Amino acid sequence: MYTQFFKFAEPPFSIAPNPRYLYLSPQHKEALAHLLYGIGVGGGFVALTGEVGTGKTTLCRCLLEQLPEDVDIALIFNPRLDSRELVESLCDELHIAHPAGASLKPLIDALNRHLLDAHAQGRRTIVLIDEAQNLSFEVLEQIRLLTNLETHQAKLLQIILVGQPELGQLLARRDLRQLAQRITARYHLDPLSRPETADYVRHRLAVGGTEETIFSRAALAEIHRRTQGVPRLINVLCDRALLGAYSLGRRKVDRGIVRKSVRELRAERTPPRWPWWAAAAGVALGLGALAGLAYFRPVPGPDFAAWLGAARKTVVGEAPKPSAAVAPLPPPVPAQAPTQPPAPPSPTANATPATPVPIQAPATQPPEPPAAVPLAQALADPAPTRAAAFARLLALWQREPPAASEDPCTYAGQHGLRCLSWHGTWFKLRSFDHPALLELVLPGGGRGYAALTAVAAGRVELDWGAGVHGYDLAELLPLWKGDAVLLWQPPLGGTATLVPGERTPLVRWVRERLRLPASLGGEEEFDADLKARVVAFQTEHGLVPDGKVGTQTLIYLEALGGDPAVPRLEAVPPH
Repeated sequence: MYTQFFKFAEPPFSIAPNPRYLYLSPQHKEALAHLLYGIGVGGGFVALTGEVGTGKTTLCRCLLEQLPEDVDIALIFNPRLDSRELVESLCDELHIAHPAGASLKPLIDALNRHLLDAHAQGRRTIVLIDEAQNLSFEVLEQIRLLTNLETHQAKLLQIILVGQPELGQLLARRDLRQLAQRITARYHLDPLSRPETADYVRHRLAVGGTEETIFSRAALAEIHRRTQGVPRLINVLCDRALLGAYSLGRRKVDRGIVRKSVRELRAERTPPRWPWWAAAAGVALGLGALAGLAYFRPVPGPDFAAWLGAARKTVVGEAPKPSAAVAPLPPPVPAQAPTQPPAPPSPTANATPATPVPIQAPATQPPEPPAAVPLAQALADPAPTRAAAFARLLALWQREPPAASEDPCTYAGQHGLRCLSWHGTWFKLRSFDHPALLELVLPGGGRGYAALTAVAAGRVELDWGAGVHGYDLAELLPLWKGDAVLLWQPPLGGTATLVPGERTPLVRWVRERLRLPASLGGEEEFDADLKARVVAFQTEHGLVPDGKVGTQTLIYLEALGGDPAVPRLEAVPPH
């Protein structure tokens, strides 16, 4: 209901794992790197742990998309199996024929023959087991024995274990030390930090179709405090907060709306407080002679995250259900004593009143008509080439296009520019404030390329050599999977990463951008004070706070100078 009010293409905070909304925080990227490293090493086990809702399943989906084509994958989502059922499930996932009801040995023999054949064809086999903290000792031991299937040169099977923190405790048991010793890579996924929470919310809003600042800074801080940075809880709370803002006719979510949403969510999931007459009626009808009545009182937890954590087993893995609070909220009921016993509270009593509040539509411009030709259709015949789109990107920097035989990035380097090949979220790309080359996946599976030249108010301008065209952001994002190339101009011609202890003229440039005076060692010394300022700057802008001045930090610092010669993603005109 609020999607039209906020001009979303779809609800942005569904708890369903939609790959379009994939958000990789720095630690998610680090976890993905660990997992890919473990898979690259081959054989043995890889372990990923994290609390409920921290993004393990989302990360695994991203991992599966990046596996090489020579990998066969078997997915086990129901770990409450015995040893025979587990091996049978593996055979089914790998399409291995086996007799119905076969015992364990014939199943393992069939699996071994399949793995040997796959190895002979140059293929590898990986098993991913989700919710692995529920595996029994017997099954874990059987899994370990499966990794003994090998040739003289290589293991034939690799296992990825994904689970909650209890999995780590399970693997630490002394009687499972042989399995633990075979883990080649492991990573524990923590909840999002406060800056990452804000980045996550903005990212989902952008994918949903808007770049408006809907959540205030105070609201984002409150969301992080209440959810402790758990993405699934963030989705639940943000969805309710948007509904609350809609019911009030407001286009902004402030701290008060977030707090009210927390109270509503608690009230929906805590036990009802039954009046004495309702309890008595139930006793009279059902039990008759019972002497005492049980009086149930709601006991909300100390905060939203703790409360929802107690009920998480009913949330994990469920598809999002329509909220009981879809109808507009009524004015509050005056506090007065009832003249007759109230009826038992309905499931929607806390959120759905009898009389809707009229919503004053904000005074906005009429919606813009869609582009004459849909973006996917415009890109399809013929699909724009990378060279053509790159030429448009170079033109924004006042550079001529390279010859057909030249590599565009090498050519850019010869003309004072550098390429940053990058993968990430839309919000982060927008924050660079640089035009970029976008790789787009077309409906038929082909690739197309376009230069992103401007962004504003939920619209973008794209140029792939056929003129500049404007489109709604919601039309672009389904085609863009996060791959981009940015051009940037290194200050003073330097591109190497600056680290503490260095002395170079580039250090003076960094100090000037951060307005930090010279140290005792001079303007060109990268000392501890400068490192601390760099870390603070990186944290503020959502960069990896390592204290080193690399490419992305240099791009952000360059923006502080406001050089008019550097092209920016300027505002998109209405038409």
